[in-house]
Parts: sequence; structure tokens; C-alpha cells
Amino acid sequence: MAPGATSKAGLYIHFPFCRRKCPYCHFLSAPVDAHLLRSWIAVWRKGLVAEAELFSAGVAAPIPPDLEFDTLYIGGGTPSLMTGEELADLREDLSARLPLRPAEFTLEANPFAGAGLDTFRSWIRAGVTRLSVGAQSFDDSVLRTLGREATAEQTEAFLLGAREAGFGSLGLDLMIGIPGETPASLERTLGAVRRIAPDHVSLYFLENVEGLPFEKVLRDQPVDEDKAVDAFERAAEFLDSMGRPRYEISNFARPGRECLHNLKYWRYESFAGFGPSAASHFGGKRWMNTGQFEAWRKGAAEGLVPVSESVRLKPETAAREALASGLRLVDGIDLDAFTERFGIDPMYRLRKEIDDLDSDGLIERKARILRIPPEMLLVSNAIIARLVGGLS
Repeated sequence: MAPGATSKAGLYIHFPFCRRKCPYCHFLSAPVDAHLLRSWIAVWRKGLVAEAELFSAGVAAPIPPDLEFDTLYIGGGTPSLMTGEELADLREDLSARLPLRPAEFTLEANPFAGAGLDTFRSWIRAGVTRLSVGAQSFDDSVLRTLGREATAEQTEAFLLGAREAGFGSLGLDLMIGIPGETPASLERTLGAVRRIAPDHVSLYFLENVEGLPFEKVLRDQPVDEDKAVDAFERAAEFLDSMGRPRYEISNFARPGRECLHNLKYWRYESFAGFGPSAASHFGGKRWMNTGQFEAWRKGAAEGLVPVSESVRLKPETAAREALASGLRLVDGIDLDAFTERFGIDPMYRLRKEIDDLDSDGLIERKARILRIPPEMLLVSNAIIARLVGGLS
């Protein structure tokens, strides 16, 4: 295991199918005809079983005897295209081959017409404890610009239906910086958030659209970055007033409803990723599966999943990455725990960088806690780059 890693880890499953590809989406996914979807899911599931068997055999990395996957996250793509029965079968497949005992089981979902209580309850029966819904906005004009299928009314009904069905942890994703977004459209979105009262909200800027169809939309309708920042800060203040304080740069939650799986990423803990394009950080390595579906499926069947990237983590590399991810959290980094884990004390190695950032009001030192002030989190990339450079 990596320095300081525990026997608990997260398991991520990538679902690579969708009904239609959103023009701004940069994640690996491909539209599948509804008549072929069930057969494609069966093929995908067979590949996951093969990959789980390889992982369990220690092909990717050594497996500690007391390993336990205590979070399960299925992302995509549109994993909510799976039925409750398919989800239950997948969990059974994985549990038969891996020590899978998730305290949190997240399913990403896109709102769709016809999703009734039976749909939501079938997911709950399959073991899903947390639903993460891609809402993006609750303004129809903004949703049309994004090329979304569901209307604001349908999205709100979907989320309220999930709550009525019994989901005790309900999250939604919102997007800021969309062409045509106005203070009025933002207020419509925040009004819906108040009515729905989600437990968790991820608030993202629209970005990383280079090479995607949406790149032309942004080129033709450029977004005022200052206004987008103002919109983000307005939304952040609103969420805090609702009792959903910020705990990471882009994430807000009711206390106790933070995403346990994603916290593993930011705390630089172990996780395994199965499926095409899935990433892993496990056993002192990090790697990413190929994004080619057929190559991934065939490789798993033949005993070796092809990877597009693999890095054996040297202690200083791991320390740099842990510093960069940990400073995304509002709570920051416990320097004593960091020093014990990596054998590097940032206050010693990075004293000049920390002093300079502190004098500029860009970093805070309280006892042995190092963190970025909440009001500076939107410029955290530049702050983190100055620190991480000192560990090179």
C-alpha cells in the first residue's frame, strides 16, 4: 500500500453509455440505441466481472488481506439507464469477487420522464444509498443552451420523487458560467434548490469544452468571467445560508452528508476504478484504463486491462499530489498527519513559500493546520502551484 494508506478503499465503476451525448460533456460516454442498451450493458458487466477477478488476483497491484471497499460510486455516462435489477446483479457480481461492503453507494442519474416511485425504490432495493443528479440549472432557457433533454419542471419532479421514495442522501450538480445565464436565471435555480432541499450540491464552472461541440457556443457567446465568479459566490452564500456549508472548492453539503467516496480522492486515499477510462490509486501506483471500450473488454477477458497511463509513486510525488488534493478541502491539511504519512514536513520544506503566501493572505496557518482561506478557494490552482513547486 502507499505510505499511510489504510485497508479501506473506494470502488469506482464507469458506465460508458448514455441516451444522447451532451455537447459540453468531456467524460467518456457514447449514445446507445434503446433497443441495444440491455445487450450492451450485459457485455459491459461481463467486462467488469473479468476486471474484478484480475484485481482480486493482484494483477494490478498487491491486495492487502484486510482490504475493504467501503464506498461504491457508479458514474458515467448515464448509470441511471440501469434498472434496479441490473444494479442488484452488478453489486452481487462484484461482491462475489471483492470485499465490497459499502457504507455509501452512489448512483449518478440524469432526470428522465417516467421515473416514478417504483424506479427509485428499485435502486434503493439494489443497495443505492445516495443519488447524485445532474441538474445543471433550473432555468429552461439555460437548459436549452446546454442541450439538456429534461426541463426544469421535470428535473425538480425527478428530485422530489427520489426524496419521496426514501433516498436519505440526495445530491445535485449545478453549473455556473453558461452563455445566457443571468442573475434572474440563477435565482430561479436557487429557488428550486430551496424547494428540493438537497443534502449535497456540487457547483461547477462550465469548462474543459475544447474540441467539443459546445466550444463553438462559447466562442459565439463568450461568458463574462467576472459575472460568472459573482454568480458562483452568490450561490455559495445561498447554500451556506441553507445549512449546506462548503467543504471543498466546488462542493457543499449538509453536515454529515459529504460525499465519502469523493473525500477519498481529496484525502489521497486508496481507490480502484473499473471500466473504460476509470482511474485508480492503489498499492503505491496510479493508473488509468484505456478509454477504448473494445480494447478494455478484450483486455479484461484475456487477463490484462490495457492502461493509457501508469505511474509508480515515489514518496515525493505522492506528497506533492496529496498536498495539491488536500488543499482543495476547506479544512485543509493536518501537518502532523501529513508528516507522519510522507516523511516530509511542509512547514520545513516549504517555509519560504508558505511565508510568502501567508503575507499575501493566500494561506492560513493555525496550529498545525494548513489551509487556503475560503474566500481564496477560487484561485486555489495558482496557490497550490506555488506550494507544489517547492516540493519538486
